[in-house]
Amino acid sequence: DQPDAIVEQLRPRLAELLAAGPARLGVGTAHRDGDEDVTVVALQGSGVRTRPIPRALPDGGVARIEGEVLPPYGSPEVFITHEDGSVSRAGATVGAAGTKFRAELDCGKVTGKEQVEITAVDSSGSTVLANFPVWCRADAPTEITVAPSTDDSSPVATEAEAEARMLDLVNRDRAAAGLPALTWDERVAEVARGHSREMQQTGAVAHVSATTGTAADRVKAAGIRSAAVLENIARAYGVAEAEDGLMNSPGHRANLMSPAVTHVGIGVIFGEQVAGRREMFITQVFTRVTPPIDPAAVASDLRAAIDKVRTLSQDEALDKVAVAYAQELAAGHDAKQASARASRSLEALAPRYRRIGSVVTTVSDLAALDPESLVSDGLATHLGIGIAQGTHEELGEGAIFVVLLLAFGR
Repeated sequence: DQPDAIVEQLRPRLAELLAAGPARLGVGTAHRDGDEDVTVVALQGSGVRTRPIPRALPDGGVARIEGEVLPPYGSPEVFITHEDGSVSRAGATVGAAGTKFRAELDCGKVTGKEQVEITAVDSSGSTVLANFPVWCRADAPTEITVAPSTDDSSPVATEAEAEARMLDLVNRDRAAAGLPALTWDERVAEVARGHSREMQQTGAVAHVSATTGTAADRVKAAGIRSAAVLENIARAYGVAEAEDGLMNSPGHRANLMSPAVTHVGIGVIFGEQVAGRREMFITQVFTRVTPPIDPAAVASDLRAAIDKVRTLSQDEALDKVAVAYAQELAAGHDAKQASARASRSLEALAPRYRRIGSVVTTVSDLAALDPESLVSDGLATHLGIGIAQGTHEELGEGAIFVVLLLAFGR
């Protein structure tokens, strides 16, 4: 009820607050129990300029999302969380400077909220510059209701408790999307804790550290090999608040909902008490460990997939050499020596074939195998397949080694 008093309290900090060049101002007041009034003045800067974007679209409406990110940002991207919960990358960077972007949001027959996010990259990594809803075939709301936070009714007492609760929330959200639960990896959690601790000490919530590099760098430095490394970071005042915020960000949600990852490590480091709530620095690191496979079954499935592209005759002798070759690679033997041994074994098949070529690849996910590209040479007549599983320097444990021998009949 005394705005002059509020202004006087803010006056000593105005120069500091305005120095960063805020573009937006918000003022909120609330009445607490005990006749206490609280006023919050929020100033927000902006690293992006956009053309006007409608808050709501009619049936079949399309919104053009165009703009430019401001220095020091570049490489903008646009992500959209759709009404069904799926996430897509919608935008493309345009222009030689790499700062302009263009995307479309097509409502089609969708009814409900589409959440749009614009991100860009600076020296600290990827940063969210804008995050807003567009309503399809519905009016945009004129007011919002904020439910009481479960963090206030059931606060965590320790950092370990916070990590465990966040794991539960992550797997709850994945289950709701029909995705398998993630397995806790303590080695990865130690990496996450280290990054959260650095963020707490420096006050910089960023993916890229001047000391430790990127998330992939930190995981590799810990001696962990993974085909996929994804990272979410947050500064929040409660576990549920943090998870809700990440799920409401299309880019972060895509990491949480990734079907490629199998394991997670979460690091929570407490900061200061702010207005009676504990500040938390949070890092989620997602990795992939390929589950065990049946090599013979995978070879059979791959042959069936290749047969749909083009039919190649099976030769058990080719299969035998391909399997031995794949097994040597999976066991960590020198690739050149393994190739030489396979070549010597194939010499016995020279009377049958005028030439035998090979395709050798390693994947962490069988979905990455494209049958058409594997057998692109249209003159081959016979095929041998070898599958084995082992440890790969980059892909880590459970990597799938694939050897195809393509033979050309005489």
